[in-house]
Amino acid sequence: MKKKIILLTLIGLLAVGGVVSAASLWGTYKGYAKVRLTLGGQAIATQGTPAINFQGSTMLPLSALKSAGVTYTYDAKKQTVDLKPAGANLVKLTEDVISLGGDGISLTDIEGDVTAVVYYPALYGFDDDWTDVDQIFKKLVPVGAVYMRVVYTDDDEENTIEIKTSDYDKFLKGTITDDQLQQLWITSGPLFDNPVDSSDTENLG
Repeated sequence: MKKKIILLTLIGLLAVGGVVSAASLWGTYKGYAKVRLTLGGQAIATQGTPAINFQGSTMLPLSALKSAGVTYTYDAKKQTVDLKPAGANLVKLTEDVISLGGDGISLTDIEGDVTAVVYYPALYGFDDDWTDVDQIFKKLVPVGAVYMRVVYTDDDEENTIEIKTSDYDKFLKGTITDDQLQQLWITSGPLFDNPVDSSDTENLG
């Protein structure tokens, strides 16, 4: 009888040891096993607290969701996190961009940075079209690309208007002024290269 109890105890210890070994494959954090995170098969890093296994459930830091394209807002008073899922929102944003005259949203790698690009065929001239173009930039902010670019085509000539998403977001939040925003636009093309008429660039922002 004693031999059976000892044998069962050893089997139990080995089983627990196996679980701990497997659970600690990526190390531990404050006594909890770390969980490795990948996005499309590629490992992603998290800021601060890592992903952990907590009593059988995987707990992810918010920074991991951001890496996966899910944005969020945190209300400290209500202790509430509001998630804004990726994918479904992009469809709605694309529809909004099309309704403003753009041809949709393309995400592309430009010089190593993910850029949200919209082609906008000229309708009434840049002065009048700028209202809708500016609205398109507002729609592109939640996409989360590093840069936003509108290619304004007029008489088969392409003119590029670009800005860093974080800079435009600062303007929307009121942390930089309109004058400061004016200095951050990146423009190119015949529309902006004409030294005789600089009124077009004044409409930016």
